[in-house]
Amino acid sequence: MSTEINMEMVDLDQEAQAFLNAYIEAKAKVKEWSEKADLASEQVKAAMGRSEIGLVNGREAVRWVTVETHRIDTKRIREELPADLIAKLERTTISRRFTIVGEE
Repeated sequence: MSTEINMEMVDLDQEAQAFLNAYIEAKAKVKEWSEKADLASEQVKAAMGRSEIGLVNGREAVRWVTVETHRIDTKRIREELPADLIAKLERTTISRRFTIVGEE
């Protein structure tokens, strides 16, 4: 089953263009600060070693605990189960994705 998507175009007015530029600038700042946060997190984790709780001035400040998660391996399911069973269980959803053209 396929869904045809009609892609309509619109010229953005100056106000929308200004918001688009603000969005692009904000996303760049978020990326920069996210990289800084990741680096700081890695430094704290290195200082903690195998410990799960980090103290600052004798008080608990950070936790780095082990968490177990369970996920379904959909690639393996497609290899192992019959296609008709997968078709019965599979659900298709349609959404819209907002992307900046040329953004990596």
